[in-house]
Amino acid sequence: MLYFQSIIVYSLLALLMCYCAYCSQWMQHRTKLFDFLPVLFFTLVFGLRYGVGVDYNNYVNIYEDTVYYSSIVDILQNERYEAGFSILLFICHYFNFPVYILFSLIAFLQIFLIYKTFKNERNILLYIYATMFLTAIGMTSFMNIIRHMLAFCFFIYSLLYIRDNKLIKYWICCVLALAFHHSALLLFPLYFIWIRHKGLLHRPIIELCILLICVFISFFAKWQSIIHFFDDITILLGYQDYIEDAAEMFINSKFGITRIALLVINLIIILNSIKIKEYFKSDLLNILYDLFFVGTCLGYLFMGSMLLRRAIIYFSETQFILIAYALCYLYETRKQDVVQKLKYITTIICLFITYNAFIYNCTRNTGAYVSYFQEDMHPLKDELREEMLSRINN
Repeated sequence: MLYFQSIIVYSLLALLMCYCAYCSQWMQHRTKLFDFLPVLFFTLVFGLRYGVGVDYNNYVNIYEDTVYYSSIVDILQNERYEAGFSILLFICHYFNFPVYILFSLIAFLQIFLIYKTFKNERNILLYIYATMFLTAIGMTSFMNIIRHMLAFCFFIYSLLYIRDNKLIKYWICCVLALAFHHSALLLFPLYFIWIRHKGLLHRPIIELCILLICVFISFFAKWQSIIHFFDDITILLGYQDYIEDAAEMFINSKFGITRIALLVINLIIILNSIKIKEYFKSDLLNILYDLFFVGTCLGYLFMGSMLLRRAIIYFSETQFILIAYALCYLYETRKQDVVQKLKYITTIICLFITYNAFIYNCTRNTGAYVSYFQEDMHPLKDELREEMLSRINN
């Protein structure tokens, strides 16, 4: 039941969002309705998900405990979470909203920021909505690590101000990101990296070699012995919850079919990066590519550490955006020659592998879709969550 429900809900949502984006791009008389509908669909479906992520029950308990705070000042003084999240908690609780309204508001902010960032980029929103689901990031990161991903979305939006050389507006976005996750402290100096050149990486062969070296090192890197040397930095960036469990938070770093598929896509992106950049002629894309490359390399280096992978989210989670640009480029140039068509087909096959792998495994983790209103299925979802936590701890 959970398996088929997840296929239907996620696949239908992805198709609806992509169809609306397509209509928005190609309708003769464009209407903002088709811009708004994907945001609405995502907000409703993801805001109503039950039991997603290992921290879901903690967030529900925190929300219920807000009743003990008499004012915003009170919650800011006593709640250990960031100011923006604490204020959002208090406002929702003040108006007696059910907890799914809180999650819906966060889902709305996440997808709205993505929409605002790319609404003027040529034909790219359709592909971004598609790769959110085909890479499974929409189901495994958005509304899972909710505070961190909201900060990530503020950062993605802030890249528009790096592109336009607007330092103050960029820092305002960073402050908003910081209001939801302390790790956004890392973002403030990034502006100065691209102050003169919007895009620093232009050597695909060298980049390919660096990536393959990182992949090779990932098979041997052991971070357990040095992780505690960075406890102070970990606390500063908002990862204090992970310090005590750092020894156990080393995940399976084997190359399964999903990682192989994504590696193939990453290789295609890097080898075609110059052509993709020339095709779109976008300073925003140039910045995103730099972030993607750094995040991809670090992602392989830190493949076995959940803690370290959380620390590089602002870089690594740009992957689905670069895949969207690559997919758009390959689709629109697929008729140039046989090689280009093969690249496009290979990318599509790899994306369907990642999506199907997530769907296949969704009943073994917290990704399976259960609505907040399906109360009869909540015990089953809770049981699956406990089984997953047991596997991680063992």
